[in-house]
Amino acid sequence: MQTKYTNERKFVTYNDDIFQCVNNRVKSGNTGSTVIVPHVCNNIDLFGAGFAAQVAKHYPSVKIDYHLLGKSFLRSNLGHSQFIKVYEDAKFKHRLYFVNMIAQNGIKSKDNIRPLNYLALVKSMNSISQFIQHNHKNEKVEIHAPKFGSGLAGGNWNFIADLIEDIWKPYSVYIYNYVSK
Repeated sequence: MQTKYTNERKFVTYNDDIFQCVNNRVKSGNTGSTVIVPHVCNNIDLFGAGFAAQVAKHYPSVKIDYHLLGKSFLRSNLGHSQFIKVYEDAKFKHRLYFVNMIAQNGIKSKDNIRPLNYLALVKSMNSISQFIQHNHKNEKVEIHAPKFGSGLAGGNWNFIADLIEDIWKPYSVYIYNYVSK
């Protein structure tokens, strides 16, 4: 993680490749940490655009597990967070989780300019805090995420950044600008 820009937020924003950075963190021996990578998903069983497409490319199991939830579950469970462990260091037990936050109702269109549901997003983000508190209380945990909810989901990044500060205040949070590949 080398390229960052300064802002007045308590979290740090990077222009680096999130996938390379999170792999480095979980594979850094005794200086590493468990990493959680949350991102927003829709509730219509589509997982192929934006950051989700990159996740599917690097970690196909995250997409497969998302589709296993099924259309009816997704439609009726805005605010659900699906945790998928994709890696665990054998010696130091650092883990890498992706979290599919089901917080987007449909897809962005002229009739649906903000498919992001803020209540669902808050529920999902809060479940990540609870997950850390219940499962990783005594270990180093970092949250690394794209600027979720503000791209294809149509949310207001400044508001989402406020939610990050309010909900994830106790954690080290690293946000990455989306770089299309």
